[in-house]
Amino acid sequence: MFQTFLSQARQTSFMRKLRTEVVIETTEVYVIKRQRHFIRTWCEDCGREVSLITPSEAALLTFQEPDAIYSLIDEKRVHFRFFGENTPFICLTSLCLV
Repeated sequence: MFQTFLSQARQTSFMRKLRTEVVIETTEVYVIKRQRHFIRTWCEDCGREVSLITPSEAALLTFQEPDAIYSLIDEKRVHFRFFGENTPFICLTSLCLV
């Protein structure tokens, strides 16, 4: 009787130490549909060809206000470039790394 209790106690304590951990990894993909083409150019900071987007498009992608995107530009946390206009174009690759 005591041995049965002892073996059940060992099984119970073993079962308490058993732990199962499940990790679920997800990925989200956003598709930008627009009537014009992406601006593709060389990013000196990334050292490769990248897509450039406007601050308003960057705000839509990151769910932030345009002012927050301009702050990232002022702080030089994203790569950007001007093409004769007053509007900066932001490197999409650097935006993804912020």
